[in-house]
Amino acid sequence: MEKTDIAAIVVVILVASAEIFCLFLCSKLKNKSYPLCVALPVYAQDKELPQRLEYIASLIEEGSSFIETVLLIDIDGTQEQIQLCRDFCAHYHAMELTTAAELENKLRISL
Repeated sequence: MEKTDIAAIVVVILVASAEIFCLFLCSKLKNKSYPLCVALPVYAQDKELPQRLEYIASLIEEGSSFIETVLLIDIDGTQEQIQLCRDFCAHYHAMELTTAAELENKLRISL
């Protein structure tokens, strides 16, 4: 066996070892991450709300993020914005529409 053959075999073994290490160990470490709760205020002046909701929905669908809950907080949203939020909440169970007053009550009760 020549030196180039031995070097090639060693490189392949190192790459395979690194892939196996990442496959098993990195996936175990990923499960130890903490879930996030995203709060998105809904304002009448926010013209980019549909894009924000689509982006968060894409993160949830991909499963690449650790988002566990998305709170859509109605501050002074328009009827169209609130209906859009309701549609997203119906489709994505991780999303919840609430008002600022309801959120305040929920937080007081939990403390």
